[in-house]
Amino acid sequence: MIFYASGLGVALCPRVPSIGFPRFFGFGFRHLTSLPILHLPSRHNSSLYTAANMELIKNPKIAVLINTPPDGTDFPSVVKECFREAFKSILPTEELDFYDPVVERKFPDASKYQLIVLSGGKIDADCSEPWVLGVLDYIRSTAHDFPKTKMLAVCWGHQAVCRAFGGQVRNVPTGSVNMVKEISLTETGKKFFPFASSSGSYRVMAIHDSEVETPAPGFVSLAENQECFINDANNILTFQAHPEISHGLSWKLLLEEDQKHNRAFSAEKWGLDHPNDGLKLLERVVQWAAE
Repeated sequence: MIFYASGLGVALCPRVPSIGFPRFFGFGFRHLTSLPILHLPSRHNSSLYTAANMELIKNPKIAVLINTPPDGTDFPSVVKECFREAFKSILPTEELDFYDPVVERKFPDASKYQLIVLSGGKIDADCSEPWVLGVLDYIRSTAHDFPKTKMLAVCWGHQAVCRAFGGQVRNVPTGSVNMVKEISLTETGKKFFPFASSSGSYRVMAIHDSEVETPAPGFVSLAENQECFINDANNILTFQAHPEISHGLSWKLLLEEDQKHNRAFSAEKWGLDHPNDGLKLLERVVQWAAE
């Protein structure tokens, strides 16, 4: 599904968020059932699939931009593995390519992909480092020049999309978020995510220090509190949280976070007493990418 790029100079960023990913993990990702055929009564609705639509779902070409500077850890590898295992869980076959906009300064040719994914990362989305500005330019040019290519933006990517189109981001006023959150949907969101229409919410892993303060013009809220947006052109979908992180990996991440700070681990406190909906969200994203 969606994502990034780079320049030559280096500008100082006042804040570099710390994201609690582990150095390694060994969880198996749960296989989900095949995608349902849905017809939603919404402006941003899914159409009944043709054979061609279904073939795109079975064999989508997906590019993922890994938008985090090297920091001496294996964080970029963990991000890649999260997306690789998550897509493998919901797609019989997939073509997944990764791009490095930071060091290699490479971006995907948007004409060759159905979905481009903008990943999370360890850098302030509001800073002016040249490679960050390059990512913002890539987001804008892809949306304008390749409107049939869908973009999925996660966490840092969600904030970068907001900034690229005139919105504003900020530090989370209450401090870092590290938990499985229950996200309330808007009425439009209930139609877009039919699996959550009756509950009116979805549960997903959240790890971030920054958030969207003011949405960009031309974006519709699918969830409350600036958690999820889709644009009017229906080719950019963004999540503040991490649908690519499975329930099993959520356990590992939060357990390590608690142990690091010598806190008493509580599954209920961290929202782990029930499975999360991350892979259900990704199923819907793949379906949307083929619409």
